[in-house]
Amino acid sequence: MNEDQNRLQERLLPEVRAFRDSRKTLVMATLDQDANPNVSYAPFALQEDGYYVLVSEIARHGQNLQQCKRISIMLIEDEGESRQIYARQRLTFDAQANEVPRDSLDWQRGIDALRTRQGDIIDNLSQLGDFHLFRLIPDKGLYVKGFGKAFTVSGDDLIDFVHLTEGHRKLKAS
Repeated sequence: MNEDQNRLQERLLPEVRAFRDSRKTLVMATLDQDANPNVSYAPFALQEDGYYVLVSEIARHGQNLQQCKRISIMLIEDEGESRQIYARQRLTFDAQANEVPRDSLDWQRGIDALRTRQGDIIDNLSQLGDFHLFRLIPDKGLYVKGFGKAFTVSGDDLIDFVHLTEGHRKLKAS
């Protein structure tokens, strides 16, 4: 990593983490068995090994997560907080969804993290048989903080920042 990338990372990493930690839900795009897309959302808790979500198999996105492990997730600035609706701050990742077995230590760790972050409702939901815990493991991603301010990020603690230099261009008059 060169000196410019180091400075960029030192400046942006705390900003990305603060933004990520300020969000309580993530938007997820899932695929069904026929590759039909569905967009939904879920409350999450972030642990060192991924984003944890507890979703019902009754919901379309819950069914999709059981059928297809490919997923896209997005954390996005609230419309009411945004200075420019076309340039809302956001963090997106391509990710892999893995179901966490109920009888595992990872299940208990994920449920504990969700309870801490989302409240006592997790105790009730986690006792329902149709709710499943998934670990969403981020891979490559994008952090957008405004017009012309997009940066690629990696899934492993958001270390690899590369400023995207290709910007918008005006249409030529005909």
